[in-house]
Amino acid sequence: NGEKILGYLSSNVLSHDLIPPHVNFSHLTPSDYAEVYSVIKTVKEDSFAQLGLEPCVLEDELNKAVQGTGLAFIAFTEAMTHFPASPLWSVMFFFMLINLGLGSMIGTMTGITTPVLDAYKVQKELFTVCCCIVAFLCGLLFVQRSGNYFVTMFDDYSAGLPLTVVVILENVSVAWIYGTKRFMQDLEDMLGFRPSIIYFYLWKYVSPLCLIILISATVIEMAISPPGYNAWVQELAQERFQSYPPWALAMCFALIVVAMLPLPIVFIARHFSLMSDGSNKLSVSYRKTMMKDISNLEEQDEARFILSAKPGDPPLSGVAHKPYVTPAGNKSVDPNSLSPNVCYGTSYQNAAISPTTPTTPTTPLTPESNS
Repeated sequence: NGEKILGYLSSNVLSHDLIPPHVNFSHLTPSDYAEVYSVIKTVKEDSFAQLGLEPCVLEDELNKAVQGTGLAFIAFTEAMTHFPASPLWSVMFFFMLINLGLGSMIGTMTGITTPVLDAYKVQKELFTVCCCIVAFLCGLLFVQRSGNYFVTMFDDYSAGLPLTVVVILENVSVAWIYGTKRFMQDLEDMLGFRPSIIYFYLWKYVSPLCLIILISATVIEMAISPPGYNAWVQELAQERFQSYPPWALAMCFALIVVAMLPLPIVFIARHFSLMSDGSNKLSVSYRKTMMKDISNLEEQDEARFILSAKPGDPPLSGVAHKPYVTPAGNKSVDPNSLSPNVCYGTSYQNAAISPTTPTTPTTPLTPESNS
């Protein structure tokens, strides 16, 4: 602004009489510029807008930063300096940011490690540490002096359109391919009650329509507005819109493609049987959970577990079961009084029978009629 005023003075657009005598443009202070600015604005009221002079107010620059990362690290920290006991609130505020970052990191790492650990036999601790080290090295890109521009690039191109495409494909897969009725039946089996019928229409019709509108709006916005970023130009002392260089444009489109690339690759690989879909085997974590549940069954409840729908329930009524026969003879016994080894099959012997005791062939008994 001072250089503009000097240019107007040399070209006789402004008169030297408008400049107070104590103002030195080689060491122009904010208070001196504010005084010159008010004088010129008062005298040149009609043609002041054509001069292009702007007030240099720190509060206005801070207000421009109240968005994105500037809200937490510039605007809010400036506000906390006016709080009573401001050091305490500053420590609490940044401690909260650290906890938020750790919580987000745990969720992100779990989303990366869980599918791999379920599909492959990998040591969990070592794999998690390797993922954290790789993420740390990638995060060094964002702590440079130009890191804020990379944060904006990743936020605009790696999380917007790709995630929306993934979500709509998930919605279509569950609601239209797997079936909304089947999905609601699964929820009823898991929750114990049937969800409201309004979710049926939301999942099947409303959600895909809203996601299609959102994707269309995102594509239109990317086509209309050129790829770029807002940068501070030191020579002009202003924030101006700058276009991305060619290498940055390639990085932007690579972020979009890489985020959506697993979808067509896995689809093609499974379509041509190049990759197993995992339907012929249980996941590692599911097998471990299942074996743990079986090992925790109480011994006296195992017979009922075999004959009933759930452990602990009485045997199913209305079904004629064939009486159990002991290896020593044809005596019918109560299934609930048997040892678990007898119930599982002929390969297991009753512990009460001596291995040397001769056994006689069993005579099948005719089950009694229900009448």
